[in-house]
Amino acid sequence: MKTVEVNIALDPVNDGASIINIKLEKKNMGALIIGTNGERKRASIAETVEVLGKLDGICYGEFMGDSPYLMIINADKILKLDGSMYFIGSALIMKDEGKGEGMQPLSGDEFDEAARVFAGKLVTLVGNGQDYSAYEIA
Repeated sequence: MKTVEVNIALDPVNDGASIINIKLEKKNMGALIIGTNGERKRASIAETVEVLGKLDGICYGEFMGDSPYLMIINADKILKLDGSMYFIGSALIMKDEGKGEGMQPLSGDEFDEAARVFAGKLVTLVGNGQDYSAYEIA
């Protein structure tokens, strides 16, 4: 069993955490998973890696406007209407600040900022008498 053993004995030389076979990650780092219906959640780094693995070979990604945020979706779910492309569903959002580091996890206020940028790219499509929020692909 994987455990973290913590001993605080007011002994700076010997007390603290002893990590035994456990992988730790920062709590507030990961990706944003957001739906065109406005629902969202934070994905841990482990969950992000899992989703990216499942999207391997079927993903489409693009920067959201002039922001450093990348929207990654299932390319099979892109709708082509009247010469434009739209997406309805859930997207994975990460960042790339163009420093040669590739995709990076979000942290802190970036989750809310990325959600705001995503929402700013939504349009309303109408079909069969129903309205659908869709992300307009550049």
